Amino acid sequence: MFSLFGLSVGSSAAAGGDFAPPGCFGERYGILFGQGVSVSCFPGAGYGYRVIAQCASGSAYWFVAGMPVPYGFGPAVAECSGGLLVPASVAAYRVVEI
Repeated sequence: MFSLFGLSVGSSAAAGGDFAPPGCFGERYGILFGQGVSVSCFPGAGYGYRVIAQCASGSAYWFVAGMPVPYGFGPAVAECSGGLLVPASVAAYRVVEI
């Protein structure tokens, strides 16, 4: 199970990155013991979009999916929360159109 999880984390980290896709504007921000990402996109072919963040805290990696947002109704956000001694950060993020 760990090898499959590690494989999926590695491939998404390489595919993600610090930049939002064309037509979107992303910004990272700090929260208590963590970091979040906020993404706003111009209207596309679908109904809306959501942001999926890859979180890292120490040697742990996981994904946080934000709530779907219809086009024109504000940013999509995803927040990575950690602990007092090991805060979490956004290692990469991607935007998924729905």
